[in-house]
Amino acid sequence: MNNRMKVSTVLLSVVLTSSAVLSACNEKEPKTGTDSGSGGQNVAQKEISVRMTRGENPAQAIKTDTPVLKEILKHTGVKISLEPVPGSNYLDKKRVLLSTNNIPDIIGLEALEVAEFAKTGMFVPISDYLDKLPNFSKVLKDNPEIKKLYVDGKLYSFPITENYKIQGAKTLLVRTDILEELKLPVPKTFDDLYNVLKKMKEAYPSSYPWTTRGMSFMDAFALGMGGGYGMTYDSDSKRYFYGTNKPEFKEVLAYLNKLYAEKLLDPDFSINTKQNWDEKLSTGKSFFYYDNNQFAVNYNQVLQEKNPKAKFDRIPYLTNSKGKAKGFLYAKGWLVDNYAVSVKTKDPEAVLKMFDWMYGQEGTIATNFGTLGQTYEMVDGKPKILDSVVAKYKTAGDPVRAMLSDIGAGLLAMAVNIDEGPMKQVTHPDLLRWSEELLADPGAYIVPALTPGFTSVESEKLKQITTKISPLEQDVVKFIMGAKPLADYDKWAESLKSAGVPEMEKIYNDALARVQ
Repeated sequence: MNNRMKVSTVLLSVVLTSSAVLSACNEKEPKTGTDSGSGGQNVAQKEISVRMTRGENPAQAIKTDTPVLKEILKHTGVKISLEPVPGSNYLDKKRVLLSTNNIPDIIGLEALEVAEFAKTGMFVPISDYLDKLPNFSKVLKDNPEIKKLYVDGKLYSFPITENYKIQGAKTLLVRTDILEELKLPVPKTFDDLYNVLKKMKEAYPSSYPWTTRGMSFMDAFALGMGGGYGMTYDSDSKRYFYGTNKPEFKEVLAYLNKLYAEKLLDPDFSINTKQNWDEKLSTGKSFFYYDNNQFAVNYNQVLQEKNPKAKFDRIPYLTNSKGKAKGFLYAKGWLVDNYAVSVKTKDPEAVLKMFDWMYGQEGTIATNFGTLGQTYEMVDGKPKILDSVVAKYKTAGDPVRAMLSDIGAGLLAMAVNIDEGPMKQVTHPDLLRWSEELLADPGAYIVPALTPGFTSVESEKLKQITTKISPLEQDVVKFIMGAKPLADYDKWAESLKSAGVPEMEKIYNDALARVQ
């Protein structure tokens, strides 16, 4: 975020850097806990202690004595001792733990790390216990994409899932006040968008109407135009394809090349940092972007200090040349982030049942809202953070993150089934409106969270192919800027094919077939 911008109370959904640490479970006096979620079963017969270190996101400090940790102990008999590690250092820490086979009771890993180390035998095979995990079994049924986490037919980790979130997306954000000023209709097709950008340039000659943060827009933009960029999942055929060398991508390049040549696209589009991008959109140098809608709230706050009418607003996904609209809604849940349980844990069933409780209704509420009567209340059958609690943090730089830090709740703390209800209570109305609009958009498409798991042989082959393809992919920017003529596209696409694209597509689809 540009340092010159005001800190916003808008809370963006960020990827959890999961983690954990060494320690065996220490048994204590017997204690019984029950799950009053969907399972209603006995969760723990005795109290145990586990130590857990996880990466700490700078947006939300991790505290070690919170209402959520007390709720987990009360209902499951598992006492968690947290040892936060700065997120910037956590990658190195967990690689040491994994490579030395000296992992803790619970360790947070990314999906690829689980797949890489599962065969060492250091993780508890969770799928062997599903008959004792009713809440998690329901989550599996409701989230079939979790099948991609299986390694040789077994599941070794608990993924971060979604109970409710404020839906975000890579979508179209335009200065609607400029549309009104120039009496331009909201674009409905890509040709319409070109015409709108052209009129904006005519009215503001020193502007570059469309700016990007590097190439981060390309996957959503190419998908919207009816193609793909890099390895892309086709939801119609339910297969992967490499979009960059397909005929549809030539249309994408031609469109962007036209915008670049007419100075409608920022000449620095491919090298803009997030800071450059922020500055251009929040100072009126650019009027359109095709990326994360959540950033627009911050831009509007800055713009409206000088011009109260200035406003970025989301518009529906555009109809492409095939007569279809296709969006790019962010994936359901945070399935790339997982917790694995060490086989050295003295009472693995107690730890697994703790997680099962956290996925259930009671555990989901507790790990996202805290303690009933202390931090939240039930209103019309739904949890709501107490107004007195919200008020306590209203002067903080980031009120909700400060509040969730003290409660120990949510995505950046202990929850595994995320409910962004606390954020909803204080989030900017535009984000809530956009969330509903995105899900209702005729072109709404939620992108997959995960790629299928690959064997070690497949992974090595993909690395070899990628080494050959990557240098060729750099020509995408050259085509857009006109440094490489579009007349060369077919020959270039054929060179990508020769570099191994068909084999790469086969590897992806063979891996996908194993989990379908």
